[in-house]
Amino acid sequence: MFTRVKTTPNSPRRSVQVVESSRVGATVKQKIVRYMGIALDDAEEAKLRTMAQEFIEQETLARLNGTSLFAVEALPRSAGRPARQTLESALAPEDVRLSEVQEVARRVEGPHEVLGHLYDYLGFDRVLGGEGGMRGATLLRDLVIARVMAPDSKRANARDLSMHYGREHSLDSLYRLMDRVHERLDDLKQVVLQATARLTGGTVQMMLFDVTTLYFESVAADELRAFGYSKDQKYHCTQVVLALATDEEGLPIGYELFAGNTAEVKTLIGCMQRWQLSLNVDKVSFVADRALCSRANLATLEQAPWQYVVAMPLRRSLKAHQQAQILRTALAAPIEVEGDLVWVREFDWEGRRLIVTYSSQRAHKDRADRQALIKRLQAKLGKVNAKVDPLTGEIKPPKANAQKLITNSGYLRYIEHADQAGVFVIDDDKIEADTAWDGLHAIVTNDRTASAGELLARYRRLWVIEESFRTIKHSLAVRPIYHFKPERIQAHIGICYLAFALARHAQQRIKLAQQAMSVERIRAALHGVQASILEHTKTHAKYRMPSVFSQDAARIYKAFGLKRDLAPSIDLR
Repeated sequence: MFTRVKTTPNSPRRSVQVVESSRVGATVKQKIVRYMGIALDDAEEAKLRTMAQEFIEQETLARLNGTSLFAVEALPRSAGRPARQTLESALAPEDVRLSEVQEVARRVEGPHEVLGHLYDYLGFDRVLGGEGGMRGATLLRDLVIARVMAPDSKRANARDLSMHYGREHSLDSLYRLMDRVHERLDDLKQVVLQATARLTGGTVQMMLFDVTTLYFESVAADELRAFGYSKDQKYHCTQVVLALATDEEGLPIGYELFAGNTAEVKTLIGCMQRWQLSLNVDKVSFVADRALCSRANLATLEQAPWQYVVAMPLRRSLKAHQQAQILRTALAAPIEVEGDLVWVREFDWEGRRLIVTYSSQRAHKDRADRQALIKRLQAKLGKVNAKVDPLTGEIKPPKANAQKLITNSGYLRYIEHADQAGVFVIDDDKIEADTAWDGLHAIVTNDRTASAGELLARYRRLWVIEESFRTIKHSLAVRPIYHFKPERIQAHIGICYLAFALARHAQQRIKLAQQAMSVERIRAALHGVQASILEHTKTHAKYRMPSVFSQDAARIYKAFGLKRDLAPSIDLR
């Protein structure tokens, strides 16, 4: 077997295929064993070639063992469950009359045929190592697939696996599995990282980093759950802090979990101390938002040594005379960055490149955000300011402390005390000074070779990590978290991370076949791949009648090189 790339005249499309040659007499014939996808540029072609080489190695090894890795029939079945019937004990499907059978169950098969195949292909079945045996590996695969398809509590997962997939697992077995997962979290992270690195030739070129918070419907605190700054505005609830890193395509690189009172700016050093031992890379372009910008963090990245692009909060990081220099320096000619026209000017900041940009779109957004903030601030001040009696002139004290009601620092920078005690007013001078910064944004970097446009385009890839958090928090519903022991919480996050990795790799492979789909769309298509389980009314033999394919399901199966047998068969499960 070998990799072949076919091009189309007058088109950038390149079809990457795995081809096998065979000799028939004096003629050599070639057949396509696996269609990998369509590449539109060199980067996509390199990834498809890597996938093709992995396929050749895995398929060659599988053939030596006497089975084909990509045959649906070879997918692992639930271990330890005896067959309910044998082929000899049941009539052949063609000998069964329709009037003699009735449907007794409907089984969803698409998720395990596609996601189960991908799970093993990526090596996720190695997470537990030899612990738990085949039963433990199968149970973790089922739990991760259930998280992708219908994220819910472990109790609901056990019910869904039984009701929709015909896979019986007790709730106690799921909890025991979580304890084993907690013991092997480092192995889980390493397996996921290796799966991502294989698509990029064994290295990671770009790391997108960000932090979010996950709150609990509880006020009980411990060494992991704690009160802290909540990105969900749930300050009355305990929380944990989750740091995540992905590559430029959103494929996971690593994650770390911190106590809920950990400051966001301090998470980077904790992650780097662990990831430098795991990441076998010579050069990484690290990208993060301004919450991670601190001298300590930048020094840590430079010691790695990694190239970085980090947003800088100008007014927080620069001294007054440096801010004045930024405002009075004219920006250079505009450049186009991903369709947006921006004006750019470079400065030196402590031996690093400081790139300041101006965008009219950003300026419009800054003005709109400030006007909305001032409107809300005026409404709040009306509730807390002291009142003056119109008859006596006596000043009545405010009903509440303004510092408690105006909790947002964005509000506080626009108000000041008036002469009258207990009265707060909006400072117009502060608002006027704030308008001078509308549309301005800055990044700091130690990359001396890349152009400003390339660095800005790199920074704008942060939308990928933001979308990844939306996938984890909403599509995969990492919360609510129903566990309270720190070990179980960490295991739950690990299982959700494994589900995120599985979903992301599924999206990437489907995208490389030029069929980009959201997690929800993949979920709906695979859920529709079902089979009716029919029972013979006299012999009680069971038969499997596959359902028809949707177009999306057919595209997904094609992207993975899988074929589904639609012929009726005897059900041996």
